[in-house]
Amino acid sequence: MAHRGRTAAPARWSAERVERQTDLAWAQVLPESGRPWRRLLRLDDEDCSHVDLRDPTNLDFAYVRRLGDVVDVLAPRGAPIDALHLGGGGFTLPRYVAATRPGSRQVVAEVDAGLVALAREHLGLRPSPVLRVRHADARAVLARRGPASADLVVLDAYVGTEIPAHLVTTGFAATARRALRPAGILAANVIDAPPMDVTRELAATLGTAFQHVALVAARKLVRRRQGGNAVLLASLRPLPVRALATRALRGDAPALVIDGPDLEAFVDGARPSHDEPAAASPQGFDPGTAP
Repeated sequence: MAHRGRTAAPARWSAERVERQTDLAWAQVLPESGRPWRRLLRLDDEDCSHVDLRDPTNLDFAYVRRLGDVVDVLAPRGAPIDALHLGGGGFTLPRYVAATRPGSRQVVAEVDAGLVALAREHLGLRPSPVLRVRHADARAVLARRGPASADLVVLDAYVGTEIPAHLVTTGFAATARRALRPAGILAANVIDAPPMDVTRELAATLGTAFQHVALVAARKLVRRRQGGNAVLLASLRPLPVRALATRALRGDAPALVIDGPDLEAFVDGARPSHDEPAAASPQGFDPGTAP
């Protein structure tokens, strides 16, 4: 019997590396030696995504596994969800949702059209009526979302190693709160380094719009001794911290889940970020491209 979620393998997987300039980055797709269906997406010499073309349920990067954990506690396998992904990258998480929760309605906002084309050609992206890709600014797509229309909003949008400034403000947080259902979750991937100012400020920012905020990260990152990827979660209702903590301890890169007083100690007086006057209407937004 075939493994649930696996895709049919073609007669031959290409082992050739692909390099091209997209709209925003120098992109490389690097197949693994001997296993060319497993591919690394590198943008401007930074490892960005890992994709398993045979098995979209295989999440190799630790931070993507943590995002997968959020999906898993949000709804049981087989139960479709409504998800909005702000940033596409290698489209690993949308493919995971589609494989584990068939029928889920997903929208991916990706501003780099060249990256979308690359993902369609070499990373297994297959847009469909239930997996739509929008070439538009992520916040503009979020703003056009109907109230209480999403179970999950994932923020994983980068230019280089930085999240665009208009995606980490109190205005963004309020817009995400409006789009989410009462039990919905906002999950944000943050790349940071000690003293973890980006993560701390975003946690403070999300706290202005959501009653419940949590951090999932390696112990050394929580203690601000080492950098890496952190995942921030926010919701109007209590987060499933215990279930997430159990999952976060599994695998080769165990992580902690902190909230409440522990998260307040981590934030340590960081202040929320606010919009610049022009940020509420992102430049280049074409209303015709947003859902």
